[in-house]
Amino acid sequence: MGKKIFISYSHQDSNCALGIARYLRRHGYDVWIDSDKLSLGTSWSNDIDEALNNSDIVIAVLSSSSLRRKEVLREINIAIQRMKNEGIENFRLFFVVIGQIHHSWFGDREASKDIIDYLTKYQYIPLSAYGEVTLEAMKELVSAIKNDGIDSGTLVLKDNDDYYDTFINQNAVPEKAFDNKGNNIYYKVYPADLSESCFYPFAMDNQWLSEEMYDPKSAIHDAFEWEGFTNPKVKEYIEAYRRKNFLLSFFHAKQVIIKRNTLIYNTYFRNLVNSDGEEKEAFIKLLMNGSIVVFLYGSNEFTPFIHEISDQRDEETARNWNRICEDTSIYCIRENWSTHSDFHGIEFLRFCSNLAIDRNNNILLANNMHLSPEKIDEFLTTLKTISMQAFCQTHMNGTEGKGKVDAYSRSMFYKNYIVRNYDTLGRDPVAVCLYDPDKPFHHQLKKLIDIYYNSIFTNCFQCKALLPDDVKPENFFLNYLYLNHGEKEVSIEELQYAFSEFFENCEILDEIEGMGDILYLRNWDLKKVVELRRKEAWLEYVELLEMINRRSNHWKVDFNEIELLMQRFLKCFDDEEKIPMDPKDLAYTFRVCIGSKVLDIVKTLKVGKVKEYGGAFPENMQAPLKIQFSIGDLTRDSNEKLISLPVILFDGMTDTIDSESFFSSLKNFIIRQYDFVKVD
Repeated sequence: MGKKIFISYSHQDSNCALGIARYLRRHGYDVWIDSDKLSLGTSWSNDIDEALNNSDIVIAVLSSSSLRRKEVLREINIAIQRMKNEGIENFRLFFVVIGQIHHSWFGDREASKDIIDYLTKYQYIPLSAYGEVTLEAMKELVSAIKNDGIDSGTLVLKDNDDYYDTFINQNAVPEKAFDNKGNNIYYKVYPADLSESCFYPFAMDNQWLSEEMYDPKSAIHDAFEWEGFTNPKVKEYIEAYRRKNFLLSFFHAKQVIIKRNTLIYNTYFRNLVNSDGEEKEAFIKLLMNGSIVVFLYGSNEFTPFIHEISDQRDEETARNWNRICEDTSIYCIRENWSTHSDFHGIEFLRFCSNLAIDRNNNILLANNMHLSPEKIDEFLTTLKTISMQAFCQTHMNGTEGKGKVDAYSRSMFYKNYIVRNYDTLGRDPVAVCLYDPDKPFHHQLKKLIDIYYNSIFTNCFQCKALLPDDVKPENFFLNYLYLNHGEKEVSIEELQYAFSEFFENCEILDEIEGMGDILYLRNWDLKKVVELRRKEAWLEYVELLEMINRRSNHWKVDFNEIELLMQRFLKCFDDEEKIPMDPKDLAYTFRVCIGSKVLDIVKTLKVGKVKEYGGAFPENMQAPLKIQFSIGDLTRDSNEKLISLPVILFDGMTDTIDSESFFSSLKNFIIRQYDFVKVD
């Protein structure tokens, strides 16, 4: 065999490390990698040290993950010390780097000091942001092993705040673009550039309504029904609502996608753009480092810069936004960068044209809307009318009276089935959202269309759909019918075992109590959010959250890491002064959605309880099943917003078509086994 090579890596980069090992072995090298060298019953730390000290060469796979692993740092520092003691004639260290090295990779600067010094002197082999092992890179590595030299560049690490605020998804490097007319630089972001935890928050859609605005008993309902978005109370309410959801988006995701027109026309953002002070500075930092990715669409949005200010509804906002664009390299995404048109209208047309086809799903929808048998027939007839008109309007008559086939817009749908056709005050009924009480099912259809329309973007950008936390569980059916879910099956026995392990071994309420009043959203603003997101502990927390969510649709049901996740979240606030929480808020919830039925399994300090929400199961087929974990009691109405955790623990299917039995078995098991009480 040839030279002995030791590979140091983080297990999150195992595919890359194993690919390197396979290539080197095919070329005659004796490669030691822990995934196939360690065995049960051995002292793994001694084995690693022995292999490390007996190797001729160490290859260290560097990434944002590996440099936060103490064991990897220790192995690399041992290798660097060996080079100092033995000389490069007898021992060599080579780095293979996944993505572009970023300032924030080196959270522990003292522990990384020798590594940084080494990287500034010696060259390394770069791989793409996804760690693909290419033939060219491996040829260069073998050549370096034979000749002790690498042709790639050395590290230039800038240690200042401006450099720190470069793209937050360190393993992806977006394409830089230049807009001559706007005289600004921006970055073209593609779906593959987005972080795994990227959110598209539905609440940021200009037409999105909170649940309270649908409720006839709420104080805001009547004002909205009469005047739509123009009512002063509605404006104030919507601004506060969107601010809460905007803040919530940043706690558990590296990136958030927001439409450019939302940033320009939404009252909250308009006030933010036109203001001065710390909140605006924080907002600009989130734009600068890619925490906010601006979604451009349509033929008039191909840069973040606004070219025709005179056409905008708010000239002051447009000018101030352009100043931000001139000073800040903003990260932008669109459905199609090759042309300045987008495809979501085609997908929307396809949905509307096929709306009446799936009778079983439509009956399921009607049941969740709590419609009477007579109303169900009327509802199904309305869906047939929608499908027929959508098809005729595009394939026969053309759209917008142009006599040509074009994409079907949400505005057309609103005009046909939701809002008034005119307004006596001359306002645009679609923009103001003026309901027409004579159009049947206008509330239900608006909610249905808005959820589906926004889900098109999440599917297009391959990011996560973030529904606002005020969406009632009875309405979760919209999410599960029209958003993607995994195909892995789970049995009731496996699910019961997972809950048994958790309830018998976990003291999660102690972790929640340790966070104190930092869990209340009222104690946060954008400035504090930016400070939180710059902490190494927060990056470690999001890394674990991404891993749990990533495997939710192909992994077995496993709740073991919830406690570790909470501990990492708690660590983010070690330097905060904490005031004890209100005892009634010390709770957590497992929300189990089977078909469109929802079961909340809640544990508080005093009691465990389960609450069942109405819904239905698909007939003669397996039901989609999703399990979420959140801080707080989701069954309790409260104005006190907590920083909930949108953790998806499982996203797949039941292993049986008998969904009713599956649902009842889980509910009865929790009540019987753990003395939980059923509440209405």
